[in-house]
Amino acid sequence: MAAPGQFELGILHRQVAEAFDAIRYIEYPANYGDLIPIVRFRTLGFSSASTLRVRGTGHVSAWIDSDVTVVHTDDDRVGHVAVPAESAVVTITVHAKPGSPAALTVLGDNERSWECSTDGSEWVPVDYRGGTDVVPPHDLREPVVVLPLKRDGDLFQLDAPILGRVVLEVAAGTPRLLTGESPDEARSERFQESFHEMEKRRDGSWASIHEVGMRFATVANAEVTSAHVEASAHPAPRRGAFACSDDRLTDIWAASAYTIRLCMQNLVLDGVKRDRLPWMGDQAMNTLANAYAFADGDIVADSLIALGQNPTGFVNGIADYSLWWVINTGFYARHFGAHEYLGAQADRIDRFLQTLAGYAGPDGVFRPKPSVGGFSTPVLIDWGANIDLTRISTALQIMWLWALRTGAHLLSSVTHPGAGHWASSADAVETSLRASAWDESRQAWRTYFDSDDTDSVYPNLLAVLAGLHSDNVPDGVRHVLKQAPRPGTPFMAGFALSALGASGEPELATARIRSWWGAMLDADARTFWEEFDAPEKRYVMYGRPYGKSLCHAWSAGPAALLPELICGIRPVTDGWKKFTVAPHLGGLSWAGAVVPVAGGEIGVIADASGVRVHVPEGHTLVAGGAEYMGPRVVELAS
Repeated sequence: MAAPGQFELGILHRQVAEAFDAIRYIEYPANYGDLIPIVRFRTLGFSSASTLRVRGTGHVSAWIDSDVTVVHTDDDRVGHVAVPAESAVVTITVHAKPGSPAALTVLGDNERSWECSTDGSEWVPVDYRGGTDVVPPHDLREPVVVLPLKRDGDLFQLDAPILGRVVLEVAAGTPRLLTGESPDEARSERFQESFHEMEKRRDGSWASIHEVGMRFATVANAEVTSAHVEASAHPAPRRGAFACSDDRLTDIWAASAYTIRLCMQNLVLDGVKRDRLPWMGDQAMNTLANAYAFADGDIVADSLIALGQNPTGFVNGIADYSLWWVINTGFYARHFGAHEYLGAQADRIDRFLQTLAGYAGPDGVFRPKPSVGGFSTPVLIDWGANIDLTRISTALQIMWLWALRTGAHLLSSVTHPGAGHWASSADAVETSLRASAWDESRQAWRTYFDSDDTDSVYPNLLAVLAGLHSDNVPDGVRHVLKQAPRPGTPFMAGFALSALGASGEPELATARIRSWWGAMLDADARTFWEEFDAPEKRYVMYGRPYGKSLCHAWSAGPAALLPELICGIRPVTDGWKKFTVAPHLGGLSWAGAVVPVAGGEIGVIADASGVRVHVPEGHTLVAGGAEYMGPRVVELAS
């Protein structure tokens, strides 16, 4: 047990430390939440004498009523607290060791209720998590799966990337390991992205000290007799599915699902090689991919809580990433329900919006500035967007509006008193946007409030997704979405295609998925990359030959996009309680999808003869002006 939010931060602190140890080139703003070093835990009312067996993450002291009964300083040993009959209060204080949250395990006693305090005055229910008697939850790793490395000439290789430790059996010599996500990287000693220190185990094998993101390896200075990887595998069954008559699209869905699955490592990471840490932009896209492929809501919630506690500045040091934190909480609610989560987090969401509102003027315009622990340029939008911070970016203001609308909806869903204020703030921002950024003659959004051009895809795609054109997407906005150059990364390209589909162009959006993501498959990708394939500099990014991540969570969008665009499966209300199905097969002869939800699975099969929808219990299909409550199977006309 720990104070609320501390387990999630404990995971984040551990992952940051491990990533900086394992990766050569890494930058991660250090303004994420602080671990609370001292926490008091208490439980009330013992009717009979008993002994509590406790283990803490540091120095442990215990009181019975007001008397100190035991002091336990070794967190590797169990302390015993003798409790006499009819004791009023047992209080246990944990002074955590550096890098760990103050956590307490009470062995063999799972029935008693505990509360905790970080200041000795306010007491709240503890956060219970399932660790072991020896390992607290924040230190638990994902299960390990042993995968043999196949040898092909000088290369050891896997069929697809993984995150794990390379283990070598050697007949002679001291091995020197190199790894990579591509064969060229694994052969390049000069341009390695990861560190590869090896240690000799008791059984005589050699293993990499750090986990590495890799698919290929080379070994020098040793005669290797066998090799395998101890791969870290998040235990999330792939409950969702998609297939269609176009094998290329089916393969893209499968690779997208594997991409997000591989990045699910206690929290959802941006990539397994670089830089193996959670970034909020990636989270916004991978929550949607996760919802359609795995429906693992716990890892979404843990990632949101871990990233939403920054004491200074913006999430990940980027202003729009703070906006994505609010928007992604809305994605979580829409696709996972999360009513209990929102009830517990409502005050935090309200405070978060208050902090962001401090950067807005009387006109509601959001004007972020560089902050302590952040980047010198606090606005990203997308790689290559090159936002001029001396001007008012329409894309950023639309994201601000989207965050305010989302926050108002979330707080309203749990009847929080702040909902009305943020709804009014959103109205004011929308008024400013329509007055200063909408080009009536072109029926599209300007790049900046003071500009004439409407060529940028970013404000126009965000306007569609933020609900500014919920009734009908104007022709000018649709024209920009169809004609503008491809966004810089699969991250924003995924959102652009979602907006294109919502603008009445699902077939064009599907064709672009087939082309853009399919090009990565043609380049032997098994997971999708941080940037699209560029043959002349295929693996180059950040000025380094192999700086590009070839398994990146923000590229997993087709896991959600293909069921949406082709099968037309979308939630209408939070938690998929109501959903719609409106297939657009285009040139496909058939398509089918399974979407995991709380009541089971939504199943859809569509072909020329019609559409068959499995509606699970507790969910309602909305189609053709009618509603169909589950459990049932509904036949719709094609």
